[in-house]
Amino acid sequence: MSRYIIILLIAVVAGAVVAYADTAVKRCNEPSRLTFKDWRDWWQVTSKPVVSAAHNNNWVGIFVDKLAKDTYLNASAPYPVCAKIVKPIYNDAEGKSVRKLTIMVKMPPGYDPENGNWWYASYDKTGQQIFKHGKLNDCIQCHKQAVATDYLFSEEVLKSVHE
Repeated sequence: MSRYIIILLIAVVAGAVVAYADTAVKRCNEPSRLTFKDWRDWWQVTSKPVVSAAHNNNWVGIFVDKLAKDTYLNASAPYPVCAKIVKPIYNDAEGKSVRKLTIMVKMPPGYDPENGNWWYASYDKTGQQIFKHGKLNDCIQCHKQAVATDYLFSEEVLKSVHE
């Protein structure tokens, strides 16, 4: 009898864990979760701004959240669902003044499977006001070049950061 109770408890706990994981994944889709006011508290990949040809030769920084950190730093793939990358676009080479933020969020499977399920956005410098977002063709066309690293150029960026 006690063996059946243990099996039942294991099944209930396993179900709760799966339900929690499903809920956590769905939450990164919610508009209230797609604000980025805390981006400066994330892991800073670049110690100083770097020039980004893909961003009109502007100075950019790269910040990754906890979910994206290990994958980005190891230049591996795929990224976990809900991983977030923020690139502040600076007005200067010192990175003292942020003009806007460009953002990528790895969405759940099915969001945009042809393009790695990435959501792209452009926000104001606070990370709270959105200018444009979604399946942005300009972003997609550039990031398609990096399919092998789940649509991110982390390997190239890391090489330039360490030079």
